[in-house]
Amino acid sequence: MPEPPPPKPPEHELRDRAKAAKLRHRAAKARVKAHKLEGRAKHLMAKATELERMADDLDGIVRPAAQTPIEEL
Repeated sequence: MPEPPPPKPPEHELRDRAKAAKLRHRAAKARVKAHKLEGRAKHLMAKATELERMADDLDGIVRPAAQTPIEEL
């Protein structure tokens, strides 16, 4: 059975904790950005659908109503 590594000096422990905190902060920022982009993508898809519907109305094209995917129900 391998022996555990010797304990790190206190100054290295503080550096490691600071680095870990920085990484957690970056992870949180990435999650917030992903959530924001997800909401923006939904908004843009709804806008694109509405613009296509308006264009179809102007051209006199009749399309069947789109069904919602099962995941959204």
